[in-house]
Amino acid sequence: MKRILLLVSTLVLLSPVNLSGQTKESRELFPVCEKGKCGYIDRMGKILIPLQFNDAFEFSEGLARVVVADKFGFIDKSGKVVIRPQFGLAFDFTEGLAPVSADPIDGKWGFVDKSGKTVIALQFKSAKNFSEGLAPVEVYSAKGLVYERARSKVLSLWGYIDRTGSFVIPPQFIQAFPFMNGVARFWTGAFVGLDKWGLIDKSGKEIMEPKFDNIVSDFREGLAPFRIGNKWGFIDTMGKIVVEPQFDGAREFSEGLGRVAMRNKANIVEWGFINRSGKIIVQPQFQDTGDFSEGLAWVRPFDSKMGCVDKSENLVIKPKFDAADKFSGGLARVVILGDKKSVDPHGREFQTPKYGYIDKTGKFIWKPTYQEF
Repeated sequence: MKRILLLVSTLVLLSPVNLSGQTKESRELFPVCEKGKCGYIDRMGKILIPLQFNDAFEFSEGLARVVVADKFGFIDKSGKVVIRPQFGLAFDFTEGLAPVSADPIDGKWGFVDKSGKTVIALQFKSAKNFSEGLAPVEVYSAKGLVYERARSKVLSLWGYIDRTGSFVIPPQFIQAFPFMNGVARFWTGAFVGLDKWGLIDKSGKEIMEPKFDNIVSDFREGLAPFRIGNKWGFIDTMGKIVVEPQFDGAREFSEGLGRVAMRNKANIVEWGFINRSGKIIVQPQFQDTGDFSEGLAWVRPFDSKMGCVDKSENLVIKPKFDAADKFSGGLARVVILGDKKSVDPHGREFQTPKYGYIDKTGKFIWKPTYQEF
């Protein structure tokens, strides 16, 4: 695993929304890296767990992933290694279990508990985190699996297992997504006459037949953004339309507000926020936005860097960052592209990012530093 790939992915693939993919517990410890070593600071910027790991991630359910010599393990909040680094890749703990793989490229996936014991054998092509008692897993067959909906064979299908590793919903989906509020979205796949999205319950029964052109994210606060044709709206967990499709883009709700996009008179897409009734609360005006968290949302004005607004549309942190994570525990991780140049595996030069943390006033708690892996 090459750290440089992770740095490039952070800047290329992640929007100004998050530097971390999952919603984490309220944070007390924050990962930092400097001169090739990583550890953890508190909200005041004091180092509590010395910089000693090759990489470090946020805590989830009391444990955090760390990397030593390209292997993933887990530490507790005292910095003690509770699961020795041994995995090619590991995801966070949810509901007491974590997906792990010895070799994420060619190997199999299974689950360990917080003692490091393998409780579900490494047997799946891919695996995602548990949510509401079920985990999506991918099953592969070189001979092919029958995808009934399209009456064709595919190499792999997704289903859902319980905590014993038994299938509750047999492999039958092209993609599988987490359950939220007892509901999961599903996609039929890009087959002729299909390519639609629907909803299932935890028995695998269709709550809503696949009829939307997209359901772009999982349910948050009981709503999910969907698309019909070129217009976006929001549905509830029964598939009922709550906000009519009228926007040119939509993303999930957070703290009572959902992100939406509308085209202006110049046909340029601008992002803002609505409430659950569809009323615009923050006028669409930004090139991009993130979720609200702890009362603030990251926004990127056109031809500008990123700053923060509150729910009254006040700009409380001036735009000066190249990327940022949402606020959690009173701090947000930010990225500033430095003057130093790096080269990616394809020989392309890019500005090397510096990572730091700020508080809600925009004050640096941990000044941006090169990670130098």
